[in-house]
Amino acid sequence: MNISVKRDELLRELGYRQPPEPRILDIVEGVLSLLDDLIEPNLVFRETRDQEGLPPFLAGAALKYAGSATLGPKLEKRVKELFDGGTPAESYILDTAGSVAVTHTGNLLWQRIRRDAASRGFTKGLRRTPGCRGIEMETQRWIFEMLADAEPGITLTESCMMVPRKSLSFLARFGGTPGKG
Repeated sequence: MNISVKRDELLRELGYRQPPEPRILDIVEGVLSLLDDLIEPNLVFRETRDQEGLPPFLAGAALKYAGSATLGPKLEKRVKELFDGGTPAESYILDTAGSVAVTHTGNLLWQRIRRDAASRGFTKGLRRTPGCRGIEMETQRWIFEMLADAEPGITLTESCMMVPRKSLSFLARFGGTPGKG
């Protein structure tokens, strides 16, 4: 699975609208050359047919999924090493590249779920992440209970934050009537 981050995309995420000074461009190029070795994406999703105990967002949906994606622990470890080693700019830029990469990974997961739903006759769906409006952070626990046998490579802290940090999860629904159980 190839998750790539383009130089211009990373520069935009860093806030550059014009080309930065050559030193920053060199750091960006160096960081981008590291990414392939630091990213170990793992994407998992599961359909649920349960009707009881569902997060409210999934109630009434004809087709319901939980999914997660992570870049794995290597990137986070390298970010820490760079920062602890006295190179905070490199650390920050690598961390930002990881944020862009995990967004791409989440989009890839969504594409896979949409393909699965399309194979069942569903073409339009919605996804929501715990912590966004209407989805409590504690929904993370439900998601990871659903995905436990898939070994998502992600653990939850007591406050429902994911480790590694460059990870995401979401609920997806297709068909039905929102909020109707």
